[in-house]
Amino acid sequence: MHQSISLFSSCSSIFHIFLVLNFYIVVSVNGEIVNNQCKNLSSSDPQVNYDFCVSSLEANPLSETSDIFGLAEISMELCLNNATYIQTYIDSILKDGKAEPGARVCLGNCIEFYSMAFREVQKAMEAFSGKDYVTALVRLGGAIASADTCQDGFTDAGVDFGPLRKQYDDFFQLDAISLGIITNINGPLQ
Repeated sequence: MHQSISLFSSCSSIFHIFLVLNFYIVVSVNGEIVNNQCKNLSSSDPQVNYDFCVSSLEANPLSETSDIFGLAEISMELCLNNATYIQTYIDSILKDGKAEPGARVCLGNCIEFYSMAFREVQKAMEAFSGKDYVTALVRLGGAIASADTCQDGFTDAGVDFGPLRKQYDDFFQLDAISLGIITNINGPLQ
């Protein structure tokens, strides 16, 4: 009886060591996925900044153990949150009353355009969850088109886009990261 307990104890110890080592291997391998994806994205798309990509994805602790599908979800969630932030940011500019009248009109339109971008990212996330990667890519393209329309409104009105430049650039980067990751999953559109 004593021998069987000792054998069980040894097997249990080996099992625990295996679990711990397996955890560290998974974390170490998956921890590299962010760097690898961002390196690939920034080398294939000059508009994707490697450092921005890494810092954005790593801001979510789940990225440490995510696979490429998890990174796609994280990146789209970042887009969604950023679109919401931009709407709030625009609203605060409008409330402080310091924007010139032409800019106020453009900013008011931009709230709607970023609301549309938000909805497009939501639809992209739904499509992605359903493994409809092509629709997810199209919807993410629609999200950036909405942000572009906001920017175009400033240009068309001859108004300085400066107050939204950083927000637009960040949204564009986040959207491009999502597009790139899903393209890596799906393969390039034909």
